[in-house]
Amino acid sequence: MSRIGEFARKHREILLYLLFGVLTTLVGWAVYFAVLIPGKRLLGIPVEETGGGKYLALYTAAQVIQWIAAVLFAFFTNRKWVFENGKEGKPLRQLPVFAGGRLATLGLDYLVTYFGARALSALFPSLNAVALFGREWNLNEIGAKVVAAVVVIVSNYFFSKFLVFRKKKAENRPSSDGTETEE
Repeated sequence: MSRIGEFARKHREILLYLLFGVLTTLVGWAVYFAVLIPGKRLLGIPVEETGGGKYLALYTAAQVIQWIAAVLFAFFTNRKWVFENGKEGKPLRQLPVFAGGRLATLGLDYLVTYFGARALSALFPSLNAVALFGREWNLNEIGAKVVAAVVVIVSNYFFSKFLVFRKKKAENRPSSDGTETEE
């Protein structure tokens, strides 16, 4: 077997988690920016603004809507393709635990993105409104979102692996010779 094939087989779960983590992140970002960018225009919030009451309300709405979309996408992809033990449990029991773990990392995402955007905007004000692809973008906001994504993906892996899709403890049951065995 080739080294790459052996590596992929050995690290299948982590590689699939990273793949679906990136896809989940892209789904989340698409939803987040689909709410944030038109919302800024609709509410008359300048592109470079990362503070103020209207921005905070819009930002919070974008984060929550993004979170819901990402959690649903991640739950079903992780359950089906990433964690081998995912199909052992009942989805209606797994989903609340999964969502609970993701709720904790929503807090991380929210704080890292919000304070990161504000900090980066103070450090690099020239990146607050950069013309790209025919429109202005706040690269500090995008940079903070990237940093938050890394923190969230790593944290979510541990929640999923050790709380949601963990192996069930082996049960003792009698074997054919009358002794108890562990499965």
